[in-house]
Amino acid sequence: MVKFKAGIVMTPRQKAEFDRMNALPRKPSGKVEYYYKPQTKYPPRIYVFMHSEIWCDRNRRPMGLYNAMPFLTRPMNREEIEYHHFDIRLCYHQYEDWEKLIYAEEQEADELDKENPGTGTIFLAQLKSYGERYPIGTSQNQLTVAKPEQMESEETRYIRKLIQHGQEYTAKQVTELMRAEQEGGKRMSILILLRELYKNFEKSDKIPITPELIERKVFLSQERTRKNFVRRVYKKNKLFALEEIHTRYPGYSEQQLTIDLKQKTSKVKAHKTNPVLDLRRCQLEKLAFKLKGATDDEEYHDTCCKMVMLQNAHDHRLPIPLTVKLQGEVLVYSFHWKTRERTIKSFVELANTKGMTHESLKGKYQELLRSPQ
Repeated sequence: MVKFKAGIVMTPRQKAEFDRMNALPRKPSGKVEYYYKPQTKYPPRIYVFMHSEIWCDRNRRPMGLYNAMPFLTRPMNREEIEYHHFDIRLCYHQYEDWEKLIYAEEQEADELDKENPGTGTIFLAQLKSYGERYPIGTSQNQLTVAKPEQMESEETRYIRKLIQHGQEYTAKQVTELMRAEQEGGKRMSILILLRELYKNFEKSDKIPITPELIERKVFLSQERTRKNFVRRVYKKNKLFALEEIHTRYPGYSEQQLTIDLKQKTSKVKAHKTNPVLDLRRCQLEKLAFKLKGATDDEEYHDTCCKMVMLQNAHDHRLPIPLTVKLQGEVLVYSFHWKTRERTIKSFVELANTKGMTHESLKGKYQELLRSPQ
């Protein structure tokens, strides 16, 4: 059951939401999943996700578990289903110590045994068996102390040497080392390290090369190779794809296949259109906007007639006539059909200038005709 703190008083809005959620039927079953997060800049930990079957992978992305696989699952007991019935967001617990995790899960295992005898005991034994494989907290320190020192391999020594003295090499020396490695051992970590050294010659701000950077790039390269192989095999033969993948990756599972086949949805690029600048199309757009707001039939009819005339002139590429009356004399100035609206407006402003004559206006008109539209 949901337990409230002593003395807590819910607001009317909270009480209404609680009553609404409380009236909903409880789920008949639920699933709990256990994920191990290795050490990054934070200590290693184990995440326990409640009702994990209703949360998609992207909800676990902030914890870095988007592509992770649970190492253990168990059904939820009735008390957990009742308590987490009111969760409207992703609910999880995280543990950085095995003792605290085991203590908490012992209580839930007892409830599982009451509902279905033996299930909680079996689950608890399975959980404890993962203590050595996934060390966290004090168990991690104990394992690191008891672990015997391993002899450093030749590849590790070579990588350390390149990281320490690689900046002293010239581009030619790095190229020769890369060519020799490609013709020889083709060790991925060394090839990636040499490639990063070569990139630094082309950059003003050099990127510091660390073993963690190389390990990450090697992991991404291997993951990319695996995904490309899996997708290629699956596309060629979907029915027997898993059997063929097992020849190269023996421990490969159907769940990993589903994850590897997922592809990011490509964003639809917005269609680029050139801006409307010529006079006639600008007027057509203004009339179309005016047509939407027409209130009576007469205004609607007049707007439609103007649009038909403008569209007909635009389709036949007719020049733009501009009638100007100055000092009692009326002349028509003709402009190209693609003349911009701002050009026509500047000419009209010039014609409306006080004291303007047709002789002066003709000089400006010739300048406009000669200038690019």
